[in-house]
Amino acid sequence: MFKRVRDSLVYPKEILKYRKDRTIFVILYLLFFAALLSTRTIIDVIKYDGLTAVTKDAIEDDMPIIDKDCAVVSARLICDGEYSISTYNDSMFAVYLDSHTLINFDEYPGDEYSIIISNESVYVYVFGINTLILPLSDLPNSLQNIDFNDQVNDSDEFYTNLFLGVDELIVSYKNIWGTMLILIEFAISILFYLLFLLFSAWFLKKRYPMIPFKETFAMTVYSSTSLYIILTFYSMLDLSLFIVIILLVISFRQNGIMNKEIDRRIRKIS
Repeated sequence: MFKRVRDSLVYPKEILKYRKDRTIFVILYLLFFAALLSTRTIIDVIKYDGLTAVTKDAIEDDMPIIDKDCAVVSARLICDGEYSISTYNDSMFAVYLDSHTLINFDEYPGDEYSIIISNESVYVYVFGINTLILPLSDLPNSLQNIDFNDQVNDSDEFYTNLFLGVDELIVSYKNIWGTMLILIEFAISILFYLLFLLFSAWFLKKRYPMIPFKETFAMTVYSSTSLYIILTFYSMLDLSLFIVIILLVISFRQNGIMNKEIDRRIRKIS
């Protein structure tokens, strides 16, 4: 693999030597760089240790005051009546308190992620489907006892305990959501690269119809190595657009060198 990376970056003419590589090897080469493109997400997941201060401030500002007499006591929601209360709502998800004996899920939006706290359970309601039920007793201790009157009476203590529990809860499930996030990012990277490479290989095939598509695809995969590296550094280091454009020009120049070499060999054969 090292020779292919080196030649694609330094000696673009030599890419033609690898045009007959087995398809499985070409795909593995592509998967390697797709994984590199996901590095930023992998690092973010590993480093994640809870909500940022900015996010906490935004939640505190957006969270309405609960004016009903409700509290979570010893892992059980207790209210002085039967209510359905929205405690938080943003573009990603919403959190509700539901003190009814039986939950009517039809009352909740079917086009969002909803977290419903009711009696002794937490329901994760995703796009109209009740996907997960957790006992309140499985949550961190600070989430098993919440007096919503403290939003007004002692807001600092209320939000400190709330965010402490939320951070502990999110981090405790990091292996699950983090793995899913990385896999999704990896799949998106593969799809993005594959679509780009298939189109590029098709255009190369149209230009040189005598070359089998398998070989044009292999050459396109290798000749795009500089593009993979540029995008990887861009995602990790937040490079300026100007630098990225310069690097892309260099990348396309290398493809041009490879095409000139193909033209030279075709003329030689003719």
